[in-house]
Amino acid sequence: MPPVSDLEIHQRLSAIAEEFDRLAGQGVSLVGGTALNTASRTLRGMAQVIWEHSLALPDESSTPQ
Repeated sequence: MPPVSDLEIHQRLSAIAEEFDRLAGQGVSLVGGTALNTASRTLRGMAQVIWEHSLALPDESSTPQ
């Protein structure tokens, strides 16, 4: 299995969060909606941390060998 990039993980987490938002907007129960909203916020936070981490990494092409 090929390695997965930070960008791909960010994109996948964001896509899942969007799907949870869409489901929450379809009039699910109060408990279900709360669970979906909480999960969406958690996933967006994780995606943001991965994004910030990937921006903080030095460019490997400029690292001395």
